[in-house]
Amino acid sequence: MNENDMNRLAELEERVVELEIRFTHQARQLEELNEVLTESADMISVLRKENRAFRQMLKGLAPEMLESPDE
Repeated sequence: MNENDMNRLAELEERVVELEIRFTHQARQLEELNEVLTESADMISVLRKENRAFRQMLKGLAPEMLESPDE
C-alpha cells in the first residue's frame, strides 16, 4: 500500500468512527424521546379520564344545563 492509499484508509476509518458516534447519539435521543412520548400518552389518558369524571359531576350538579352559563 502506498502513502495515498494509507491516507484514504485512515480518512475512511475516521468517517466510519464519526458515523458510529452519531448513530449512538441518535439512538440515545430516540430512546429518550420514546420515553417522553410514552409518559405524555399516559398523562393524556389520565387527563381524559379526569375530564370525563368532571363532566359527569357537572351533569349531576346541573342536569338541566345544556350550555355553560357563559353562553
